[in-house]
Amino acid sequence: MKKILLNIFSALLVIAVFYFLGREFIKNWAEIRAYSFHFNFWLLFVSSLAYLATLTILAFGWHLILRYLHHPIPFADTFLYFFITQPAKYIPGKIWIGVTRMKFCKRHGIPHSITMLTTGTEAVLEIMAGSYISFVAILQSGSFGKFSLWGTLIIAVAGLVLLIPRVFYFFINLFLKIVRREPIPREMRVSFSKLFVLQINYLVGMFGLGIAQLLFLQSFAPVSSSNFPFLISLGTFSYVASILAIFTPSGLGVREGIWYLALKGIVLPHVGFIFAFVSRIWTIVIEALMLFICVPALWIKEKKEIL
Repeated sequence: MKKILLNIFSALLVIAVFYFLGREFIKNWAEIRAYSFHFNFWLLFVSSLAYLATLTILAFGWHLILRYLHHPIPFADTFLYFFITQPAKYIPGKIWIGVTRMKFCKRHGIPHSITMLTTGTEAVLEIMAGSYISFVAILQSGSFGKFSLWGTLIIAVAGLVLLIPRVFYFFINLFLKIVRREPIPREMRVSFSKLFVLQINYLVGMFGLGIAQLLFLQSFAPVSSSNFPFLISLGTFSYVASILAIFTPSGLGVREGIWYLALKGIVLPHVGFIFAFVSRIWTIVIEALMLFICVPALWIKEKKEIL
């Protein structure tokens, strides 16, 4: 009964999200249809490199998690596996990146349970890092500016407390329970220092994600620099929301709705609506391009190892 109710609730949320977006699309259809696309291709190129660099940093984070759990894989392999499996996040359900990684990790003698464990740990660290950056960036803007110093210090202290293994694994097991995965046993837990290194890596990666999204917006619909802190926080927050939105694949609809609502006060509504969906297409194109590069690269690498 609990599972049935959860599925009904998830379905209702999906319907609500797409109803809202569909209604806004109809409302702004005339302006959307008449919109003339103009990109600053230099900024588009830089934003694409920034997004690719961000994904590489996240791939390195997964590499570190595997190493800390005593199942190291060479970074070249981790990099290829990471990019090859990224499109799996668009399959309904939140398990498919982990499932698709199993095939590759098995080649290195890594049990399926460890592969799923590393993927769950990765998601929690991304959520934590993205949340910190979002809160700190918001504190730098508008009326929140007067709380900037103390607010940032409180967030930093709270972040360190959350890295205490007993605290960290309480919350990570809670998250794993929500997404219906096995909790992390005590013998698989890592130290505070290793968690700290991992969190720094994901902080850099998630900040890069916010920068990449900001640069893409500037290439599409430039806005005032006074909005930059808010937009960086929005870029990371929308990514976190896409992880937490367990009822849609890769947060489809949720991330777009967040961008649309947040941009309504900065750009014209139809421009915000267009950007919300164009930015999704932009990330998909980059991920697809890396997939088509990494699959033959892995094949060539394996052929050389056989020879």
